[in-house]
Amino acid sequence: MLGGAFLALVATVATLYFSPLLALRSIEVSGNDLLTDARAQELVESFYGEPLPQVSTADIRAALEQENVVADVHSRAELPHTLHVEIQEHPPVAEVHEDEAVLFYNDAGEVIREFRGAQVMDAEGYATPEVSAEAALEDEAVFAAIVSVLGQLPESAREQMSAASAESIDSVHLELADERVVVWGSDDRGEEKAAVLEAILASSAEDFAEAQIIDISTPSTPVTR
Repeated sequence: MLGGAFLALVATVATLYFSPLLALRSIEVSGNDLLTDARAQELVESFYGEPLPQVSTADIRAALEQENVVADVHSRAELPHTLHVEIQEHPPVAEVHEDEAVLFYNDAGEVIREFRGAQVMDAEGYATPEVSAEAALEDEAVFAAIVSVLGQLPESAREQMSAASAESIDSVHLELADERVVVWGSDDRGEEKAAVLEAILASSAEDFAEAQIIDISTPSTPVTR
């Protein structure tokens, strides 16, 4: 008797798993900002019509992660026909102006959004430090060091930066919106440097507020001049 009930349950589950009555008809995407709604729908278009129980978070994640901006994906099915998808994006840590385009990069040095033409105006809504196109294009190692440093900054600190540059991987400089310059050095001891910089930016001490250069390349002994 129990065996018959179990088999009936298995048959029911199998029927639902493959049933066209549960075909996916609506994918509601949230959490995306740099990834446009249109592009997100384009990436998941192939799942429409599939039985909803067969569409896994892993499948959706694999489709959406074709775009570098996507850091993680979670999904939740709502029977009979809807899938809710929540996207977590990599934050833009640097922007590069190239010809008539603005390119946003993550801390791994990958382009996560490109603005061209009329879209360039949309890029102005982000407080993202600018890195020169020369630094981005001429020396991959130097550019990687710059974006790595910017990625280690707390968002509150990064929002106060207007630009970042480096002559070598050990000489990263950050320019604040008020034109003060932060000498960061290499990307070593980044967590310590980020904590020191955050404290300095929050300080009203005259040494920091009036200094033109704040050197935290040795975070245990910051120097101003």
